[in-house]
Amino acid sequence: MSNMHAVSDVAPPNWIAGRFEAQPKFSVLFVSGLVGAAMPLILALYWVAFGLAPESMGLPLRISMLGCALLLAGIWYRAPLSHAEVSLFRVLGLAAILWLIATLTATNRAHAFAGWIKMLLLFAICGCVARGLRHPSTARAFGLALLAGGIILAAFILLTYVRYLGFTMPTYKTARQFKGMAEMGGLPLNPIAFDAVFSYLAGLCLLPRSRPLILIGLPLFAICSVFTGSRAPLVILGASVFVLLCIHGLRNKSLLLRAGTALIAAIAAVGGSAVVLLAPDKEISAATEGRSHLWAVGLQKFSERPLFGWGYESWRDDLVSRLPGEYDLTFDLAKNMGGGYHNEYVSVFAEEGLIGAFAALLIICLLFRSSWLLTFRKWGASQSYDWPLFVCIFLLLRANFEVPGLFGYAQGPDDYLAYIFVAIVLSRFSVEEDYARRLTRAGAVGVS
Repeated sequence: MSNMHAVSDVAPPNWIAGRFEAQPKFSVLFVSGLVGAAMPLILALYWVAFGLAPESMGLPLRISMLGCALLLAGIWYRAPLSHAEVSLFRVLGLAAILWLIATLTATNRAHAFAGWIKMLLLFAICGCVARGLRHPSTARAFGLALLAGGIILAAFILLTYVRYLGFTMPTYKTARQFKGMAEMGGLPLNPIAFDAVFSYLAGLCLLPRSRPLILIGLPLFAICSVFTGSRAPLVILGASVFVLLCIHGLRNKSLLLRAGTALIAAIAAVGGSAVVLLAPDKEISAATEGRSHLWAVGLQKFSERPLFGWGYESWRDDLVSRLPGEYDLTFDLAKNMGGGYHNEYVSVFAEEGLIGAFAALLIICLLFRSSWLLTFRKWGASQSYDWPLFVCIFLLLRANFEVPGLFGYAQGPDDYLAYIFVAIVLSRFSVEEDYARRLTRAGAVGVS
């Protein structure tokens, strides 16, 4: 997590001056840090504003985030393109083309095209933020703002709980009651809880390793789980820790530890598969809170149009009519269908088909490979990058239960945070390239 400390004491690269040669460098750095800090806070305050006046705020959010991103890109536009940025632009560009093909074959082309434009804006914001986070002070301000955003949202959940239920001790029953009351008032607690947790985790990827910062996460995770009646944050957290431990165990030099880890991973995989295949449908529905029926409908629709899919948000056409409707959980879920199939991967297959699924795979591979390399390679500008791989696993596992994220509907804070994390990961490679470039220049000056 000490991404920035090794480069923060090195003089900023020469390209900082560039466009602002006539202005003091401090003003440039101040504006860059201010804009960088504003973006995570906008995402957090979005939910606060939404809670005060529940209505569609997608357009103001989109305009403010895009405006900040473009301003950040304008400040650092003279920075030479890094290899990491080139890779990012290539993957996002190819994904955009593939999704455009699926869009042009959608059952509702106008609606699908609107969704594609939203996704393009997310891609643009991701690229702009990745360039801005190359600067240490901007990255530090961005990371602190992400942590602050998580804390703001956790506090907002607490205050909302007190508003609805007073100072009643939270139990699972009262938390579920609170969740239902909040949803009736138009306030979706699941996305807010995820944004709080993920904003905090993404912020750790930009800040030096610090025990107090890690300890902040304990009450934050507790609030986002206990007070929302949602088991997902803790379950996904536990699964992410298990996967990360398995990865480290399989890479360990001890043959005995590698064998033991492989055995545990195999037992977990086989046992999980057996439970899914052998458990009664009603139990699976209860365990997934009705999501299993949504997944089944999504896969059924994929089988009907496997190549190009049905198009952006096509679940609105017939999802409810295709549901079995025989369980209370399914019925309750069908009443609040904002999450569609409640699975990003199923949504991609059903809405964009194999074409869109290949585009999604490109993004996943870029993100996972980059996070993996940050964790297991030795770097010059930073002593360690411990958090990106864990956060990447957390994000990819969470995609099995909710839609907003990397492949959501590009209109809520969840979607923006997902691509901000992609920008964070790729920016760390650019930081290493800038550091190596400065060392090369310093060596050349020394030789001359």
